[in-house]
Amino acid sequence: MHLRIGMVIGAALLVAATPAASSHEPGPHQHGVAKLQIAVDGPVLSLFLDSPLDNLLGFEHYPSTRQQKTAVGALRERLHDAKAVFVPTPAARCAATTVRLKSPVFESKPAAGAGPHADLEAEYVFRCDFPDRLRDLEVRLFDGFPGMRRIDVQVAGPRGQVAAALSASQRTVAW
Repeated sequence: MHLRIGMVIGAALLVAATPAASSHEPGPHQHGVAKLQIAVDGPVLSLFLDSPLDNLLGFEHYPSTRQQKTAVGALRERLHDAKAVFVPTPAARCAATTVRLKSPVFESKPAAGAGPHADLEAEYVFRCDFPDRLRDLEVRLFDGFPGMRRIDVQVAGPRGQVAAALSASQRTVAW
């Protein structure tokens, strides 16, 4: 019982520390590098992604050309398809229940005072039929996004915390 409570508290602390939860505070911005935080709490797998837009679009400002607007639309569509971006252990039978994307480029008009370096913040929540079989996550963000060179991952799961750095040649984090 205490272990379960500890994991819930740990997952809550991880969630509270995510960029999506503290989006009003500026943080480090490094092209080619994204951050992914993972919390596993029973049947719920929560993912929080923070990436410079340059990694995903090749630019970070509000789209001004037809080509840039098309690229933003394609990005939104691709990232809304959670199973195309993140693949939890197949034996766990996880299905995406929530996808939230936040970025200045998704707004109907440019934000007043927007800086030159914009990010994308994304939240994904999966519900797993067999959470005891959930052991890893394949991240497919390197496919189609050549600006993505590394993803720094932090996991809070049932067996403790794990940190990893993913790349095009190492796309899976296990816990």
